[in-house]
Amino acid sequence: MIKFFQRLQWKLTLSYAVVTVGTVIVLAALIVGIAIFSQNQASSRVFNSFYWSKTAFQDNVPFLLNDRPSLQHWLEKVQANGFTWKDFQSYTDRESLSYAATLVERTQPIYVLDPQLNLIAAAPLEDPAALGKPFKSRLANGPGLESILEAAQVGDKNYVAQSFTQPDGNYVVAFPLRKTDNDPVVAIVVYTLKPVAFATPPNLSLYTTFFVAISIIILLVALPVGAVFGWLASRGLRKRLISLSISAKAWSKGDFSVAPSDKSADEIGELTRNLNNMAEQLQALLHTRDELARVEERNRLARDLHDTVKQQTYAARMQLSAAKNLIATDPKVAADHLESALQLNRETQQELKLIIDELRPAALQGKGLAQAIKEYADRWQEHTGIRVTTTISGNRPLPLEVEQALYRVLQESLSNVARHARAETVGLSLSSAPQEVTLIVADNGHGFEPSDSSPASFGLAGMKQRLDEVGGTLQVESTPSVGTTIMAAVKLIPVTK
Repeated sequence: MIKFFQRLQWKLTLSYAVVTVGTVIVLAALIVGIAIFSQNQASSRVFNSFYWSKTAFQDNVPFLLNDRPSLQHWLEKVQANGFTWKDFQSYTDRESLSYAATLVERTQPIYVLDPQLNLIAAAPLEDPAALGKPFKSRLANGPGLESILEAAQVGDKNYVAQSFTQPDGNYVVAFPLRKTDNDPVVAIVVYTLKPVAFATPPNLSLYTTFFVAISIIILLVALPVGAVFGWLASRGLRKRLISLSISAKAWSKGDFSVAPSDKSADEIGELTRNLNNMAEQLQALLHTRDELARVEERNRLARDLHDTVKQQTYAARMQLSAAKNLIATDPKVAADHLESALQLNRETQQELKLIIDELRPAALQGKGLAQAIKEYADRWQEHTGIRVTTTISGNRPLPLEVEQALYRVLQESLSNVARHARAETVGLSLSSAPQEVTLIVADNGHGFEPSDSSPASFGLAGMKQRLDEVGGTLQVESTPSVGTTIMAAVKLIPVTK
């Protein structure tokens, strides 16, 4: 089940669904945030604070003017604790009470004046002797206070005219109070109002309910819609990628008849066409390489036949001709010539067996290089009569081209030993390390002087060329009357787990 959801199509489907849900949730949260922010804007809260605090004073002060002690007690309560539900005779709610409460600034007093600006009540009442006398405020003095008091005296209902802003950001307000809208001004209330730029709205539960409802709708509607859209959008993409994957598997097995078809102009279509071109070029390259390998093999075979079988056959013919001419006059000498011809025939037969063995590369027999070397050494020892000692260490899987190159080097080296070295023993060593594989062929033949030999002699050029193709090196050491050692080494890429 886990592996099934690891497919590209399901990954894209889930990503579409998650992105769809996430986007809509973010939009819903943004809408709620904007609504809360708008509700908590300073200007809006100032206006509402003006309105509802004035409403509370309007519902109480005009009706307490004839009972000054009660007015003084009520004013002190408001200054100390703020408004309560009972302070509103007109319609109010939790939100309006919250706005009205913003006027309460514990360190600032509240004053009630008559229309002639004489002090009626104050909270706190610092000087009882000031009651009934012209108002003197410690809130602020100057043109700002005078202006709002004048506006309150004439009953100006404009909140801008009834307040001014202090340097600390607080508002000083002077509201005219009436018993009814059509009555004249009976009192003026003066106090400090401190606006709040942002606060938790009283109807936060409404916003929370809205957000939860939107989230549930998204999960029930947007999630399936996003998932279906993602599944449909990724379906075609998955098919195109599967086609490429099938073709790549076939190409890795040497089957270039499978070719993906994608005529779209997007990146996957371009990739498909590039891969098809690459497959065609690779197929042509492999065909060319096979042709070159066959040509090289034919040339080598022709050279071997010319250097050994042809020469030996010609020599045997000469011996037979001599025996024919002497058989009547000197039978004993004729018999010697016949014996030489038979020996040449045996050598020719031996050479043909070696050539036939060389035509069967180890890699084509489905064997590893180590086993192929052992078997070939045993057959070669049986055919030549030269004793072979084989040592294998660190056997590991090798690339096919490396096995073929080293096997051909082995064949060529042993062929040189059989034809030229006149050796009695040969030592073979194959050593495989994580980063290098080394093949050593050492004989105890008569050797040669490397400086006197041609670079193309004894098939050394062919061996070097084979190793160059796989990034290998060839080293030849030879001492006359001691023997020859050939070492082939190929660097390998370490196998990572």
